[in-house]
Amino acid sequence: MQINSIRFKSNVLYALILAAILSVFGSVIFYAVHRMLYNDLDELLGIKAREVADIIHAYEQAQNSDNDPLDLMAQLFGHKQADAHKRIIDDLWSSEVKTLNLKDDFLNVLTSRGRLILSSENVKATEERLFASQFPFVINKVVFKDLEDNGQHLRAINFPLAINDQLQLVIQLATPLSRTLHILDKLSMFIILAILGILILTSFLGSLFARRVLMPVKEIAETANNISHKELNVRVKGRHADEEIRYLVDSFNTMLARLEKSFTHINEFSSHVAHELKTPLAVIRGEIELALGENHNAQELRKVLQTSMAQVNRVIRIVKDLLLLANLDYRVDIFKFETIDLVPFIREIGENGKILAKEKDIDVTVKILPEAAFISGDKVHLRRLFFNLIHNAVKFTPSGGTIIIVFQADTKSAVVSVSDTGIGIAQEDMSKLFTKFFRVPKAQGFEGTGLGLNIAQAIAQAHQGEISVQSQISKGSTFSVSLPLV
Repeated sequence: MQINSIRFKSNVLYALILAAILSVFGSVIFYAVHRMLYNDLDELLGIKAREVADIIHAYEQAQNSDNDPLDLMAQLFGHKQADAHKRIIDDLWSSEVKTLNLKDDFLNVLTSRGRLILSSENVKATEERLFASQFPFVINKVVFKDLEDNGQHLRAINFPLAINDQLQLVIQLATPLSRTLHILDKLSMFIILAILGILILTSFLGSLFARRVLMPVKEIAETANNISHKELNVRVKGRHADEEIRYLVDSFNTMLARLEKSFTHINEFSSHVAHELKTPLAVIRGEIELALGENHNAQELRKVLQTSMAQVNRVIRIVKDLLLLANLDYRVDIFKFETIDLVPFIREIGENGKILAKEKDIDVTVKILPEAAFISGDKVHLRRLFFNLIHNAVKFTPSGGTIIIVFQADTKSAVVSVSDTGIGIAQEDMSKLFTKFFRVPKAQGFEGTGLGLNIAQAIAQAHQGEISVQSQISKGSTFSVSLPLV
């Protein structure tokens, strides 16, 4: 697995997020168990301290009230007497030591002034130093605290006690934390190992899952590597159920379909261009060869030059139209949009159309129904659009015919229609009218490049409009341009 791969980065990111979640979860569990163990230990220390206090009270009641309380305490822990009451208290203390498991605990009893009265036999120098240096002496409330020194860990309670209304004592009882710390150490080790194990397992499973998820991407890459201009029909199989991957596969296949269509169009376009340019170039070559082959007078040479010039002009028109189409398809910045009132604009187009039709004695009628209609458009290219339609109407309408230009508008769009009484268009040719270099069979005798209607359609689409056509053979055609109003 490469470091700079999506699969590696996704695994690392997933592992980091999971590690953070597991760490927080493990910390919460550790803290909860820690608090639970300490609460249980504090509760047990409280029970033991109260039991010790009860023993002290019991011994107090067993002695005469005129004895010194300090002497009583000394007798409890420091001397062996045969007194019946003492034996009772000793038996009670021995019983409580066994019941409460006090043999491993450390006990100090202090006066209200902090003077140590007595200690249990297991309190050594280390424990005395711990009690003296780390444990707070408080006479008015119960306090719990951890004591730690040289590997010794204790949990202690400070428990105030009033005895025979003359002296207030403080019981300090500490118990080893070794068992609790051992449990917490095992728990922390278990949490760490569990987190590591889960991370390793999930990283492995995540790697497998990432490989499966990214498999379609690999297939797309392999398909892309196998694509050439001769194999654009290759497609990625859409057998994956994941929505995002299916969307990616569909988008890639759609792109391939567009590329295939574009390459097919380019091949057809190149073929048409070669065919259209081959004819005038062949004519020019033939005329030049004819002029070079024999002796000709000036009039014959002039005719050759005129024919060649006409073909050169035709080539120039084709090239110009092709450049214009290329710009319309790929350069949006050639359009200079502005707000245009179509009423005077169409009126001007109609007047110019009358001039074009005058040579063939064709009557041009302009009907403008709205008083004003505004669109956002480029005057130069819109003029080219309407002149192409009018030029075609003039070209395919016999002398003495009629052309009607009608402009009407509603609340959303403006429609300009150019109708003629020309040769008409067959129904089977209607779908091909706007194809580059297409010319209807009946119009093959007419001069043209076959690009005019394609240019007109491109201009209309650039203005968010469309062109529709209706026609009948020998009755004429109507081209309608619909443009959105502003």
